[in-house]
Formats: sequence, C-alpha cells, structure tokens
Amino acid sequence: MTNKSDLTVGKKNVVCKKRDIKGIFSPGVIRNSIILDVTHDYIFLNDSDLVINPRLSKEILEQRNKVQKIGKNAFEMYPCLYLTKEETERFDGDFQGCLESFLRGENHRVEGIALASSCLLMNREWFLQLGGFDEQFVGHGGEDLELIDRLTRHYPIGPRPADYSLNIKAQHPGDYQGFRRYFSYYALPHLFAGRFLVHQWHPRPLTHPYHKRRAGNDQLLEQMLSRSEAERGPLKGPVVPCNDLGGELPDFREWMIRLQEEAGYPVQEYPGLLRWQDGIKPKRPLWRKLRKLYLNPRAFFRDMFKPASL
Repeated sequence: MTNKSDLTVGKKNVVCKKRDIKGIFSPGVIRNSIILDVTHDYIFLNDSDLVINPRLSKEILEQRNKVQKIGKNAFEMYPCLYLTKEETERFDGDFQGCLESFLRGENHRVEGIALASSCLLMNREWFLQLGGFDEQFVGHGGEDLELIDRLTRHYPIGPRPADYSLNIKAQHPGDYQGFRRYFSYYALPHLFAGRFLVHQWHPRPLTHPYHKRRAGNDQLLEQMLSRSEAERGPLKGPVVPCNDLGGELPDFREWMIRLQEEAGYPVQEYPGLLRWQDGIKPKRPLWRKLRKLYLNPRAFFRDMFKPASL
C-alpha cells in the first residue's frame, strides 16, 4: 500500500482512482478508501518508500496460502531495514548484503530496523470487519501499530506481557519492551528467511504538518493501548490462537539469539540485533537529537541515562 494510492496484492498492482486529499494527509483514511475498492480476498500492504526483497515477492502467494488455511484471523507481518541516505542513493538490490551488514552491527548501510511494521498480509474481509485503520490518526505514525494491536488481539501468539502498553522505542531489538517486543514475535522469523523490505531514506521535516503530528499520534496510541479490556469493548469476532510458538512466549532475547544462530549468524560475529559492533560509533547528529527532544522529551531524557546494550 502506498501513499500514492496503489495496492500490491500478490504479484499484481491495483491502481485506484486518485483521491482528493484535503488538509493533513492521513495514511489510514486513504488506505481504507483504497481497500474498499479492492476485490481480492487478501491484501498485502507496503509503502511507496519501501523496496520489497525479491524473495518475499516470490513467496507472497505461498504466504497467503498459509494464512488462508489457518483462517481469516491469521496475518503475517514483515520487517523493514532502514537504509542510510548514502545506501539509498546507491542501492542496487543487494538485500542480503544490507542484512548481513546490519547483523554485523555496522551502520554505514543500514541505520536501523523495524520488526513491527505496516507491511501486512491479511484477509481483506477481516480487515474491514475489524474497522480498518483508525482514522483518528492524522499525519505521521500510530495508525499501523494500532491496527496490529487489534489484529493480535484476535490472533494472539501468546499471553500479553504486563508491560504491553509501553510505547518505548529502541535502536536494537534486544532492548525492545512493551508491544514492540510482543509484535516482534510475529515478524522476526521472516528476517532470517529473507522475507523483508528495505526503507529508503528521505527527509522528514518537522516543519511539515504531516510530520508535526507524530508526537500527538504517539500519545494517542499510548492512550489506546493502555485501556483495559472492559474499556476496549467487545471483540469484533472470534479469537484464533497463533500456534507458531505453541502459545507460550520464550524469553525474547534468548529466542532471538537462537533464531539467528540457527540461521547461520553466530551472535559473536553478528551482534547487530543487540548492539553496535565494537568500534562503531553511533550516528547521533545534533539535528536527530533535537528532533527526538521535540517529538518525545521523555524518551530523550530517559535515553541520556540509559546504559548501552550488552
């Protein structure tokens, strides 16, 4: 799914009529509008600033068949690597090279990762039954994570942890907390199977109304995810457990290390999911610090005193 109104469904692109967008752009509103026009049973959402690994493109129909057999509640979520500005300018389709560079703990090609992402494969009818994207989110951020929250309520991979509502970001997945850690149980296996995307660098000016809404959307997301089950109201349909982990959540860091070592990436040589490689200096330009201070002052001051990952 892109902000320019095209939708990738399997290997076909369905280009929908242009929508008139008034006011601040809302990804949720435009996506909901587009999906209403689609006639396919399953939809695969991805944004215009993402590039799909050919491995994922090749296997997307197989992935659809998998979730279709489980039932309409089932979905898949695919991780994204965030390319640096320099890598975006020279990127030639070397997905594996970018992955290995990131796993080695380098930061000249990939500056970060999102295991929980808006790249979702799901049943269209179920998406509509859930109510689609919440259109309270206007501008940048929040609408995708709130939808994933509802998807996981009906397709739980395990019990939700006590810290589930925490909206705390982390550079390295080993430091994930709250719902980001919970969502990552769904997505991480795809990374080592080559089913991931890369995000192309682009400017995000805080003076633009779209990006200025990020802080407010983060606050709205925290409020919505911290509600009790009674406050949330009744479920929109049946609950079908996701049995990928047998209904019990293993310790996240231990599970993550085991998966990557089984995939041939020993953590001693590939520490990138936990920390930067020894000798690598984090890229923390002044503009990025000021951006974080503006968007999330609490996180800014918390991170000033947070110890480095082990």
